[in-house]
Amino acid sequence: MLINDYTSAAAGSLPGSVPLFWWQGWSTRWYLTSVFDLKGFSCQEAGLFVVVRRESDGQCTPMMVGLADNVSDDLYGQFGDALLRAIKAGATEVHVHLAESNAQRREAAMEDIAAGWQMPMMRPVVYA
Repeated sequence: MLINDYTSAAAGSLPGSVPLFWWQGWSTRWYLTSVFDLKGFSCQEAGLFVVVRRESDGQCTPMMVGLADNVSDDLYGQFGDALLRAIKAGATEVHVHLAESNAQRREAAMEDIAAGWQMPMMRPVVYA
């Protein structure tokens, strides 16, 4: 399945095989995300991510939200310490939103979701 030029792990599977989840921001806007297991996750695109703990009743508890120039590399590299804390607190999924067309829109979406769920924001380190 092609999602904004990103071929998901479910490529070649039946349509709809990549689980989706909607996150609502403080503004009441909704953001569609693709749901992936944290183990072995790979997404080389720029995007927004939400690290999630899936509860026994199926509910999603967001642990952190962030921006990344390369979602999987930044998540495991730059945000590794925060990710380990989230995993210790039960996080097992990463929800990825790739629909925003530029960095400013991704930033606004991240801030909206973070405000709506009162969670910490992660931004990539920019080296000058």
